[in-house]
Parts: sequence; C-alpha cells; structure tokens
Amino acid sequence: METVRCSLCGADDTEGIFEEKDRLHGTEGTFNLVKCHQCGLIYLNPRPTIEEMTRYYPEDYSPYQYLGEHPSWFVRWGYIYGQKKLYHAVVTRVNIKTGRILDIGCSTGGFLAGMREWGGWETYGVEINPYAAKYAREHLGLNVTVGELFDAHYPNATFDVVTLWNVLEHLHQPIATLSEIGRIIQPGGLLVLTVPNIDSVEAKIFGRYWAGLDAPRHLYLYSRNVIKKILDSTGFELVEVASFTGRYSVLSMSLGFWIDEKVTNLNTKTFLKRCVNSFLPRLLTLPYYFVADRLNQSSVMTVFARRREVNHEISI
Repeated sequence: METVRCSLCGADDTEGIFEEKDRLHGTEGTFNLVKCHQCGLIYLNPRPTIEEMTRYYPEDYSPYQYLGEHPSWFVRWGYIYGQKKLYHAVVTRVNIKTGRILDIGCSTGGFLAGMREWGGWETYGVEINPYAAKYAREHLGLNVTVGELFDAHYPNATFDVVTLWNVLEHLHQPIATLSEIGRIIQPGGLLVLTVPNIDSVEAKIFGRYWAGLDAPRHLYLYSRNVIKKILDSTGFELVEVASFTGRYSVLSMSLGFWIDEKVTNLNTKTFLKRCVNSFLPRLLTLPYYFVADRLNQSSVMTVFARRREVNHEISI
C-alpha cells in the first residue's frame, strides 16, 4: 500500500468518506475513500501499488470477458447492442467520417472491432492485461499494445479520437495519462471517457453500497466539476456530458451489495437477488432512467471533450 497526495491539486488536506471493502470479489482488506478539501477530488488513500493491484483483478473479472461469441444468443445480442451504442456515441460527435482511433483499456477489443467493422476506422488499443490483449490480437486481429499508455510511445498528434470506457477511475496516474493523450491526439481531436458519477442519485441513495465505488479497483471518483477541472488542466475543453451506459446493471449490483450485508437468511437473500435480476424491475425502472439520463443523474457519465487547438500550458 502507498500513501498519496491529491493528484489534481497536490494538497494533503482530506476528510474521510467511507471505509470500504472489496464487495465485488471479496478480497481481504479495508480501503479508505477520502475527499480533498481543496479541489473536491475523491480518491483511495492509502491505495494498493501498481504491483499489488493484480490480485484485485481475477481471471473472471467481467470486463476481460469477450461476449461476442457467448453461447447464449441473448448475451451476444446484449453485448453487440452495447458496443453499437458506444460506436454511435463516437461517430455522431466526431467531425470526420473515418480516421484513427485509440482505445485505452481496450480489454478484448470488442469496441475497436466494431469501429473497424461498422465505420472502417484504423484502430489501435492499449491494454494492461496480457490475456485480454492477446485475445484482441489473435482472435480479432487488432493492433493492441500490452501495458500502460506511456509504454506505447505514439508520435505526436497521431489520433483523431481517443476513448477510455470505464478506465480513468482505475488509473494510478489519471492526470499524467490525460496529458499524454493531449500530446498524441490531433488538435481539435475528440476525447471520450466514461466514469462513475459520484453526484448521481444512486450514489446518494446507496452510499457505501453503491457499485460505482468498487474499492479497491476504483482509485478515483469524479464529479462533473472535478472532471472539468482535470480537462482544463490537461489542455481539453469539455463539450458535453451524457448518460447512456450502466443503468440497471449498476443499480442491481448496488442492491445486491445491500442485500449481502443486510439480509442474513440465505434463502431470503437468494430470493431477493433473483427478484432484483428479473425482467419486471428492469421494466419498471425505464421511466426513471428516461428522466435520470436526461438530467445526467445516472450512475455512469460519458464525457466528450476536444483538444484545444491553441498552445496550452499543462499543469499537473
């Protein structure tokens, strides 16, 4: 474990938010979430080092699974539908028909495969997990570098679009990563990143049981105001914040974490979880998400930003 200062403003002036545990995989240990009094950034402190993080990402970690070839047609359909949503989110906001795109934390490469197949984009990926990267390269024929973004050594202004789908909250160096993206993206290029929304209704309702906390994998938690500060400091201009991913999956996980801790009877626990994951509650929450998405109050927010065209002094 390592003790850190605020990566946004450098201050060491925090208040405790939650003492959390690994609710998703049940690994041992407790983890302290703190909030910086100076800039509002919420982060894990102390936190696992990069070397220690591998134990918190087991082989069955869901983002490392490629579901495009799942035996169930319904699972395959849901996966492809989700990838098409991401594809359309990019192509409807970028100002070119096709170009060069980099996906950081690309996992097994489903999104990049879609960008190549549906839009003819020239695709590149970076993935820290060697097994997920190997799948992307060998099964989908993608150009994927194993490691962090800094290991790839891309030339200046290489990419028209850079995406980070549910990645920024996992990074030990989020500010430095965005600064590096600012170097390798074209002036005016599109940056797309998806992060849990700490200001969401569900975060407030569920508190320590909110799935968006996901300690210790989520090292940072962002509000819209904090994201804007980070983008400003790394040479990007915030263009839009939208909500269209996560939705019921985050809600059902949060309810599941609450049930795990509050309900002691195993049969009752199993019954309640079955109810939570059934079709009816998904249907009943559609009106809520229709409103919450439009007010950007869902659990996950997608941020669209552009690299400033003028020279910008980066402050870290």
